[in-house]
Amino acid sequence: MTNFETDNECEGSDGLQAAAGSSTINNTEIEDAAVRLDKFIKTNNRLPSYVTVSGEQLNPAEFLRLMTAYLTGKTLEPTSVKLPSKSTGTSLKGSITRTDYIELAGRVYNFIESNSRAPNFARFNNQQIKFESLVWLFARVITFKVANDRLPNYVNLGNLNNIMSFSDNSSTSSDNSETGRIGEGGDNSNGTVNNSGISVSDILSAAKKLKDFIQTNKRLPSYVTVSNQSLTVAQFFELMLNVIVQVDSDQRSLLTPKAVGGALSPSGSATGQIRKSEYIQMTNKVLDFIKAYGRVPNYATTSIGRVSYPNLVYAMSRILTFYSDNNRLPNYVTIKDVNGLSQYLVATANCQVNDPSIQKLAAQLTAGLTSEWDKAKAVFNWVRDSISYSFYYNTRYGAVGTLQRRTGNCCDHAHLVVALARAAGLPARYMHGICTFSSGTYGHVWAQIYINGAWYNADATSSRNSLGVINSWNTKTAKILGTYASLPF
Repeated sequence: MTNFETDNECEGSDGLQAAAGSSTINNTEIEDAAVRLDKFIKTNNRLPSYVTVSGEQLNPAEFLRLMTAYLTGKTLEPTSVKLPSKSTGTSLKGSITRTDYIELAGRVYNFIESNSRAPNFARFNNQQIKFESLVWLFARVITFKVANDRLPNYVNLGNLNNIMSFSDNSSTSSDNSETGRIGEGGDNSNGTVNNSGISVSDILSAAKKLKDFIQTNKRLPSYVTVSNQSLTVAQFFELMLNVIVQVDSDQRSLLTPKAVGGALSPSGSATGQIRKSEYIQMTNKVLDFIKAYGRVPNYATTSIGRVSYPNLVYAMSRILTFYSDNNRLPNYVTIKDVNGLSQYLVATANCQVNDPSIQKLAAQLTAGLTSEWDKAKAVFNWVRDSISYSFYYNTRYGAVGTLQRRTGNCCDHAHLVVALARAAGLPARYMHGICTFSSGTYGHVWAQIYINGAWYNADATSSRNSLGVINSWNTKTAKILGTYASLPF
């Protein structure tokens, strides 16, 4: 039996051109988003397709405007901003002082206000700082301010050279043809829909490239280009499902892509084999869900448990690759974890994810929240503000006991953060290290939560810490001893 969650909230495209709203945003929300953006760029060497601020998905140009407004004291009100027409720049060297980067922020802000788009570059000392580096520059400035409660005196420009341009990052396929190109970012990454039919053979070719991308990068791309149309993964997923239905009934007709929203909050950790009869049934039920709600489901419940949306995409791409190679559908498909995160979603002895008290609190804390960051922040803030610190060695209470007693050491704080995050559908893990506090150097345990493709520290033992930011000990000198899905002590 295959079932789907049936909430009918529908989110828009996951592309770069997400529309900005009109509500005013506060400084803290800009700071939180800038810290996340800086972390994402350092991890991926590129800009994300969008930045979530106060529940709104803003493209990088829209968030650049907000960061420059923040730094120059303007009103923090989001508005629609187009991406640059052709980002370009020179290799950067030297540094930029506080006076100069504030002046630069003012120039960038004024350009955006006058042109309703981000600049391709900005000039500084006979250098051209490309759009992507501008975004990273101001994200780094704000991140420094969050960590140190002041703006940096200067920023090293050479460190900004590592970020890829959208044009460099627009295709990971070695095939230069337009059929089956896998992309990251770009003006069309919100998906285009026209009335041109796409052949089954073109979809099969694109499905194989999608499979290869996922296997190489351990994640989904931002879009797939097939028959000269750039589609979101959700749109292409719907096409793959229809191809499976067609070939199962020995049909081959042109397919037209539809407007399909992305998954609101993908969840599910099931892996294992599903027989052909079940994945055919699942395919039809997913198509029914998309037709009813205009978006893809967060998960499908199968005989092996809940299968998350990313893992469904991966499975369908592999089914079609098998069909392309063998001219028949496989007798079964093995559901595999796209990014290896399933181990960070399950219950353990001291991380009682399925306990009713954990499930209830996680649901209460994340009610009405749609972004992964907002859910993680709600979980982290509650544990930090509600659980006092007690000194003792190793685990004593576990997540449930810590929740009941409202106190715990670093291990038990981490157990509760990890359990609540996992219960909310967010992968979470334990970190163990030797850390230097103001009082001395000790063994320490803290949590990390996986949000939008990156791991963020979540040390809830101190009121000085926030999600993604640790101030209670020196992160630069810490010696990492282990990373765990289940804490062994």
